Amino acid sequence: MTTTEARNLPALLQGLHEEGYGGTVRVSGSPGGTIHLRDGLIVAVETPGAPSATSVLLTPGRVDDETWLAACAAEPDTDRLGGYLVSAGLIGAAELEVVCTAAVFDAAFAMAVGPPGGWTLDVPEPALHAGAGVEPRRLTEETTRRIVRLSGPWGAPGELARIRPAAVPDAGLRRGLPDRHRAVLSTVNGRRTARDMAFTLGRGLFAIMLDLTRLEAQDLIRWETGGPAEGRPSTAPRVLPGRGASDAPVPGPPRAEPAANPAPLPRRTRGAAAWPGEPRAGEDRSRDGRAHETQPHEVQPHEVQPYETRPHEAQAHGAPVREGKDLVRDGQARENPPGEAPAGGSDALTAGTTGGHGG
Repeated sequence: MTTTEARNLPALLQGLHEEGYGGTVRVSGSPGGTIHLRDGLIVAVETPGAPSATSVLLTPGRVDDETWLAACAAEPDTDRLGGYLVSAGLIGAAELEVVCTAAVFDAAFAMAVGPPGGWTLDVPEPALHAGAGVEPRRLTEETTRRIVRLSGPWGAPGELARIRPAAVPDAGLRRGLPDRHRAVLSTVNGRRTARDMAFTLGRGLFAIMLDLTRLEAQDLIRWETGGPAEGRPSTAPRVLPGRGASDAPVPGPPRAEPAANPAPLPRRTRGAAAWPGEPRAGEDRSRDGRAHETQPHEVQPHEVQPYETRPHEAQAHGAPVREGKDLVRDGQARENPPGEAPAGGSDALTAGTTGGHGG
């Protein structure tokens, strides 16, 4: 069977089972995973969404780390590692088969509650397994049963997998709780998901989620979700409907107050000062700050006046001057006697010179 012929993953696995396929199926998505087949049977499933058989053996201390490392050194082939563990007396054959088979079902469930993805076929890879394996049809039926079992007021199991439950006050003091429920309750802190608890305790994801629903039914925990909402992470816990949700409206973000109208800018009035402290039109301020009226024949230092030129003056000095007048350094114009040339060295002349002296 090719990857394009199957309409979904269960159909692909069933086709590979009929062909007696031996290899791996890599599944993308969230969480995704790897399915190991031997002679068409599923012997192991590895996924980041659920603990593997190795985690189930090591996390609770069923096999200690030093013993495990010694066994891996003695038998480097992971496909035959299970047989070595049994022959060395580290675990019974029936117990190992139960652990490996349970890990297959649990990993398939964890992959099924996440968003689906594509798949590719690859060569066989070593994996810890025991027994002959699981038929794809049986695996599909059990996965469907678990999904239906965990569907409830919170929605699909995928939503339950994202819930971060919190323990109610004094929940650990309740008497008559089984040890498995107490163990799950000890990991509930409002931040861990069911997947986090499964890896912490070395138990299956489905079993943890099932225990959480039972603890919630006994009012020992409350649902608080931290999953995404509207494309971004939630910033506040949400209580599911019917589980103590408050009817009070949720306060929204504070609204910004409208900006006040800015004060009108001052306008310039003809005959009046443009700004406080500036002279009015037709006035000038002396060094002592007092204003006095300007005379029509007076020229202010900051003003530029046009000049009438005399031909012989322009030739001599190369700059225009007003006939009969000259500018002194203080900017005041004075009358020149008839026939008298303007005084040389005037700043105005020098500044207005554009060419060299004739000669």
